[in-house]
Amino acid sequence: MTKAVKPDAEQPYFDTPAHIPAGSDHQIPHSHRLVYKDHDVIVHLTGYEYETFGETLWAVGAEVVREREIVVPVEVDQTRHYRGYDEALARGTEIGKALVDALETP
Repeated sequence: MTKAVKPDAEQPYFDTPAHIPAGSDHQIPHSHRLVYKDHDVIVHLTGYEYETFGETLWAVGAEVVREREIVVPVEVDQTRHYRGYDEALARGTEIGKALVDALETP
């Protein structure tokens, strides 16, 4: 089982990606904010709990905000899910930083 993460929203921030199997008993929406090159990167994670398997699978996405305006809407990793919160957070951070870097590329 992954570490306990308290939901910080009632609903997930994005629709369930296709790579998440059906049958989740409960979803845990959570977000994490970091500052990267004067932009706020918001990493959105949703844990999908499966009581029958005793595990949680994490889907992740990231969005970029600057001066309280969304610059890049949430981009969700549509390729895979993660079995650990920390791994999903690291991937979401990579996605968010890449989105900021792409803004600065002419």
